[in-house]
Amino acid sequence: MNIGFIVLLALLAGLIVIAVYKELDFGPILKRLFEQFIKLFPRMISALAAAGFIAELIPKEAISGYLGADAGLLALPVAAVTGLMVPAGPVIAFAIAAIFAKSGASTAALVTFITSWSVFAAHRIMIYELPLLGGSFLRLRVSSVLVIPFLAGGLAFLVGLVFSFGGAVPMN
Repeated sequence: MNIGFIVLLALLAGLIVIAVYKELDFGPILKRLFEQFIKLFPRMISALAAAGFIAELIPKEAISGYLGADAGLLALPVAAVTGLMVPAGPVIAFAIAAIFAKSGASTAALVTFITSWSVFAAHRIMIYELPLLGGSFLRLRVSSVLVIPFLAGGLAFLVGLVFSFGGAVPMN
């Protein structure tokens, strides 16, 4: 069990205590819980299976070669483009990041990958941003934040030279 899960359990326990204290009806709460579970559980299973396939399909040598410490700062553009191309939500994106970490990607490359995915996720651009806000807005937004993944990865690289926080340690 990791610390994030423990924090979520503590938050849930606190919310339950508040609900009991306020004498809330648990019927609508349980109904919403069931609705969310039915909606999200199949997606989570599919996303985790897809991440497992991705882990087996991507050669570890290519990951360490293009995203590893030996690639230096050249790993940042590769990680940024990779983050842009991941057309999925956080379950797959972070599973891919864990695969990259296990395969020898540098911390700076992982920071760039996650930041690029967060800022430029292709699925959000194609499904929401372009159809709802238009190409003009998309060009303005992308051009105004284009350097963010590179700055984040470069800063992680520099901080890693000065301080030793350690690298990413994915759970087995």
